[in-house]
Amino acid sequence: MVEDSQETTHFGFQTVAKEQKADMVAHVFHSVASKYDVMNDLMSFGIHRLWKRFTIDCSGVRRGQTVLDLAGGTGDLTAKFSRLVGETGNVILADINDSMLKMGREKLRNIGVIGNVKYVQANAEALPFPDNTFDCITISFGLRNVTEKEKALRSMYRVLKPGGRLLVLEFSKPIIEPLSKAYDAYSFHIFAAYWLSRGE
Repeated sequence: MVEDSQETTHFGFQTVAKEQKADMVAHVFHSVASKYDVMNDLMSFGIHRLWKRFTIDCSGVRRGQTVLDLAGGTGDLTAKFSRLVGETGNVILADINDSMLKMGREKLRNIGVIGNVKYVQANAEALPFPDNTFDCITISFGLRNVTEKEKALRSMYRVLKPGGRLLVLEFSKPIIEPLSKAYDAYSFHIFAAYWLSRGE
């Protein structure tokens, strides 16, 4: 229940009090962490992998650079960035949710991604890194879960090197009418129903 005097934000298709959103998001991701990758494949029909590959291609990341994979979850992008930056570069997989971070660390270590990857539990709204640290920052399907998006974007900008790249991979509503209707049907009935059920 949201009182009239409370500041509100969105959680899926619900309007919730701002101070409740972080706990609601945390609950969802704690509950899905162990099956997040399978769920992503099923719910996106595997298309999320193509979008992530496109993000990597747009990043321009090269050997020796420092990358922040923010809201990096189970580390799909981190694994690819680790290969690109090589032994002289660094990748930080950061996530606010310790369950997701634990799954990411376990998954990457199991596939041999070690040495140039660090794991940091961090809130996008107050990143614990010095100014001008990263050559590239990515946040994939994570910005929507941030309560104060402008604050998070300012925090990312602060830690990004001058001339660095910030890549935000996120859903948006299609502008072509038939696609828009199909997207709404999927988003409101299938996708949202699953996520909201996890938040209960």
